[in-house]
Amino acid sequence: MSHASAVGRPLRQIMALLVTAALTLSLSAVITVTSAKDAAALCSADRFNGKWRSSDPRLKRIDVWQGEDCHLYARAWSVCEHDKSLICSWGNRRMGDSPDPNFQFFYYNWSNANEVLQLRMKDRTHISVWDRTDFHDGTKQTISVTMYKSR
Repeated sequence: MSHASAVGRPLRQIMALLVTAALTLSLSAVITVTSAKDAAALCSADRFNGKWRSSDPRLKRIDVWQGEDCHLYARAWSVCEHDKSLICSWGNRRMGDSPDPNFQFFYYNWSNANEVLQLRMKDRTHISVWDRTDFHDGTKQTISVTMYKSR
């Protein structure tokens, strides 16, 4: 009888260890998922998020949103060349990492130019956008636009 209980004890210890490891792993997964959701909720509260509009045909709208990686992304829009009654997207771009919470920037590289847009928060409903285009032929163009947050 003592021999059987001596063999059973290590088996019970191993089972207890496996159950403890499984519980720890599942609890860790729950904490990780909850932490990721909390982090996404925290980073999605950025003041630049939303649709920004202007009356300037060169920069009609900028959409800004928080990615799953907590970085800000943007898509600029202007009046389409082929149909002035429509606006055309420039495509998605990740914004630069700025230490200033009231300042963001992003770039577009075109076949004939490089363009940078700098967004500066004036207040929660207005941003000022400075747009500089450096054409490959040496020409430079700069515009400034005030944009209003859509509701």
